[in-house]
Amino acid sequence: MTVPISQMATVAGYVLKQRLRGRRRYPLVLMLEPLLRCNLSCAGCGKIQYPGHVLKKEMPLEDALRAVDECGAPIVSIPGGEPLLYSHIDALVQALVERRKYIYLCTNALLLKKALEAGRFRPTKYLTFSVHMDGERDAHDFSVCREGVYDKAEEAIRLAVEMGFRVTTNTTLFEHADPESTRRFFDRMTEIGVESMMVSPGYSYSKAPDQNSFLSREKTFELFRKLFHRPKKSWKFNHSPLFLEFLMGQRHYECTPWGNPCYTIFGWQKPCYLLQEGYAETFEQLLEETEWSNYGRASGNPKCANCMVHCGHEPTAVDHTFRSLGGFLATVRATIAGIDGANPRRAEIPPVTGRARTFLDAVEPGTIEHALLEAIDYRGDVTFTLEDGSTVVGYAFDLHDGEVRYFDPATGERRSLALARVQRVEKTGKDFAAGKSWEAWVKKYNEKKQREGGGSQRAKKLQMAG
Repeated sequence: MTVPISQMATVAGYVLKQRLRGRRRYPLVLMLEPLLRCNLSCAGCGKIQYPGHVLKKEMPLEDALRAVDECGAPIVSIPGGEPLLYSHIDALVQALVERRKYIYLCTNALLLKKALEAGRFRPTKYLTFSVHMDGERDAHDFSVCREGVYDKAEEAIRLAVEMGFRVTTNTTLFEHADPESTRRFFDRMTEIGVESMMVSPGYSYSKAPDQNSFLSREKTFELFRKLFHRPKKSWKFNHSPLFLEFLMGQRHYECTPWGNPCYTIFGWQKPCYLLQEGYAETFEQLLEETEWSNYGRASGNPKCANCMVHCGHEPTAVDHTFRSLGGFLATVRATIAGIDGANPRRAEIPPVTGRARTFLDAVEPGTIEHALLEAIDYRGDVTFTLEDGSTVVGYAFDLHDGEVRYFDPATGERRSLALARVQRVEKTGKDFAAGKSWEAWVKKYNEKKQREGGGSQRAKKLQMAG
């Protein structure tokens, strides 16, 4: 089974319509993040390190649907957190189906079997379960920091396929990924009947527990050339073939951060799904107020230097297909003939010429504004001291229009303070992005594997690297 023709036609028609309208910036996929809570704590994830009162928050259903309508993208991806923990996930999916949106519900599948058996979802061409699978059993369980997850996920995938649901997998690869093992994983997923697979290098989240395994650009090229060396015809990928050529260094693309905008419990996230540098109240404000020249490899922003993630570069590849006859013909050729890492073609990568002003560069060090931006980057509660000597505690997440926005830990409500009232800000709460949980997991995992007769080679390498 492949992506339905109706979905391909919908996306193609949408993109052509945007181009005919002369719209320079348009969304392709809405990343709708209704909660940040998760039932796993993966090594390479920097999305869930928050105080408990933030993790308890859920997006009201009406806010989620308003964002969908406001954005207008034909595809809605629902990541998290774990979206099957979202109280309104059934109603959200049903409302999106009624709007004829193509949905990718991104899940680790720990709760999927139970949800399917309870009849919470019905098969439809509009709904796809995109299951997080980072490789074969050992590689996946190590990546998600819990044993037994792979087996539960595969069981859920088998059931979903048997029940007639569309199922894809979403694989994130890091420095110690084994190309041969990953190729065997592709074989296995194909064997059990997934519609297609997604694969991408991991983004170097500064808050992720494991900071030693992110890929540089050159290492990404090397890994994906090996991975797609004489790829099997049976493998189906839910990607533009031009994006896969980009991962192998056969094409060069810059990022299109507005192509996959992200709406969260905080608002419209600036500038993209991966970076959190402020929030807009509306989608139009996101497009108009974000300093896009400060982002992407060419900008010189160090946070973007090695990023080759699909949410930023797949929209560029899709736009290339429809922007010119050459792009269209290249897509047709790659679709018919297939991609191949053995192809010696190498794209010329332009030098970085931009001089991006990063998040903290926007204000002078030593000012209250700078202190507030540092507080916003902090994954814990802070204490504001006001002009009258009183204090306010909260989780700060944005500084906008002369106000600092925060969540009140006592009530869970979203509040704001006038910047002029804030005299001092201190990081008084626990930093949930700090700690040694990753190192402890590697040690525990290796000890268990050695007792069983041999440790994980990946774990050993990571332990030595750390």
